[in-house]
Amino acid sequence: MAKKTIWIVNEYTFPDYERTRQTNLCHLLDERGYDAYIISGSSLHKVVANRINDKRDFLFVQAPDAKGYMIRTSNYDKTYERVLVALQFQHRLWKLRKQLPKPDVIVSDFAGLFGNGFLKWKKKYGTKIIYDILDLWPEGFVEIGLIKRNSLIAKMLYSMEHKSYREADGIIFSMQGGRDYIIDKGWSKEVGGDVDTSNIGYLNNGVNLEKVDEQKGEFILNDPDLDTDKFKVVYLGSISKMNGVDVLVETARVLQERGNDRVSILVYGFGNQEDKLKKMVSDYGLNNIIFKGKLDYQYGANVLSRGDLNIFTFKDSPLWKYGVSPNKLFMYFSSGKPVLSMIRPNYDLVEEKKAGISVENKPEIVADAIERFSCMDKAEYDGFCRNSRATAEEYDYKNLIQVLIDRIEG
Repeated sequence: MAKKTIWIVNEYTFPDYERTRQTNLCHLLDERGYDAYIISGSSLHKVVANRINDKRDFLFVQAPDAKGYMIRTSNYDKTYERVLVALQFQHRLWKLRKQLPKPDVIVSDFAGLFGNGFLKWKKKYGTKIIYDILDLWPEGFVEIGLIKRNSLIAKMLYSMEHKSYREADGIIFSMQGGRDYIIDKGWSKEVGGDVDTSNIGYLNNGVNLEKVDEQKGEFILNDPDLDTDKFKVVYLGSISKMNGVDVLVETARVLQERGNDRVSILVYGFGNQEDKLKKMVSDYGLNNIIFKGKLDYQYGANVLSRGDLNIFTFKDSPLWKYGVSPNKLFMYFSSGKPVLSMIRPNYDLVEEKKAGISVENKPEIVADAIERFSCMDKAEYDGFCRNSRATAEEYDYKNLIQVLIDRIEG
């Protein structure tokens, strides 16, 4: 029997990116006898740059972990340009369909406006369509106030999203409460709708433990602040308004005002709030929090393993009721160190797996939790460490891939 050809479509993930959901899934599908390709655009996300700088319509890329095709798309800077380029990507991909390996299955990370286009493959060629949902759009836009819930454009986008779920051959959510979302919208058959939710898959953003462990020993960061006898609290990630890192600065202030000189908070990453937060640190005269700047992702595993407590933070959102699926949380787990989460979602893996604790993102409460861990009995602390690592092992992509294969084989 011929291999099934699988397209994993994500406009922003190139086939030669490392350590992404798409490259891990592509690699593991190939290992299990499928012929898998990542299909992406050529524009670099959040950067005005392009991987195709000539007139070629597409570019084949063969990388160690994945292979695939980049479709030539235009550069963009503004939000509306990004939307136009996403539509351009869909249009050009359809035009090039006869020049690319014909897919038996298309796995798209987007439903609705940009995902409905794949239903054309199903209608014309009988291609199986699976939606692998990483974010809830347009719900996310509505929650942050970018679109009004009852506006004409919101109703149109919800209608297109509904159509995707109704006509899909399979649905996977990266957040555990994805099924709840469809029920809440009134689209599920069990509440009188027309979407079958009986076989929705849950495939969180896991981790490639083998690669992470290799990097932990190979890419060792020369940073004296990781080698002190302080109790080291590590944050690794973006420094944007959405991440709520300002609460960490306020937490450092609380700790310093309490006279606690045992704790050091180390912030690795960059973003548009970095200068503002550094100024806060300076204005407060804090000496217990250090912004370390951008970190090459290859050093992430080593940094996290050398701290004592990894801190996870986001601004509160109503969407947390459906669970969360951030990549860095599973990187935290892989370090084998406890996690202090400053959000309290439904389907809370940190609490459920006893891999740490979750608290409100209020400085005094976060400071209390940090002090609790810094003074914790060794047996209790080691138990959190073991549970954290065990959670990473459970969510290794080698274990998660079967969720996608079950939908492929249907």
